[in-house]
Amino acid sequence: MKTKVTKKEFAWYVIAGILVFIGLTLIIFDIIGDNIRVGAGDNWILTAQNAVIEWSKINMDWRAWGIIFFLLGSLVIVITLSTFAKGADRLVEKEQRRQARLAAIVNSNDDESKTIEVEAKEVESK
Repeated sequence: MKTKVTKKEFAWYVIAGILVFIGLTLIIFDIIGDNIRVGAGDNWILTAQNAVIEWSKINMDWRAWGIIFFLLGSLVIVITLSTFAKGADRLVEKEQRRQARLAAIVNSNDDESKTIEVEAKEVESK
């Protein structure tokens, strides 16, 4: 059975994907910024990192922010998959019950067309 992805579910997947993408991008920028072979004044990645640290007053580099965004996006994906998988399972079970009911109705109709004649004997009561 093919299930459709609802707009709400798709929106949560997009949000989670964006968070994971931002996290990976920040981690990669931090690795490049640490290993690039230019002077400290010419390293635009570390300059931007220092500007963000001064602005936010939170002493975390790009890698720490990247890990936070990556884990947040992963958590959103896990919660979304868990929530909407339960709904998909309910739809599958509902379809299976419907098929079982239809099969029972068809089988009962076949049984009615085959009538069996039985003689009933009277039983004497004491």
